[in-house]
Amino acid sequence: MRAALALGFLLVGAANALAADPLEKQFFDYFTQRCEAAMEAEWNAANLDPENPEAHAVMTKYCACTSQAVVSFLTAEEIIAFATDPEKEPAAGKMRPHFVACQERVRNATE
Repeated sequence: MRAALALGFLLVGAANALAADPLEKQFFDYFTQRCEAAMEAEWNAANLDPENPEAHAVMTKYCACTSQAVVSFLTAEEIIAFATDPEKEPAAGKMRPHFVACQERVRNATE
């Protein structure tokens, strides 16, 4: 309930303001936390250890990259839509190439 309320305040603030630095930071942190939680859940389901230092470094780099892409390439309205449903177009399609680029950056950094 608290998370939903916090997200509500965050989204209302985004609708009423341009992407100012504090707001961008809030969105960046929000998407980074969601990304890391999702990756940890996937890795745990696959019996992989997300706490392994190398795996954790990959997760941190990828999630930071994708979160930065969200706040850099989406408008406030698109960010709200993406936060609500990351599969919904046009935001999902707009972000897909950036997420693939993030995968490549992380892959190249770890090789």
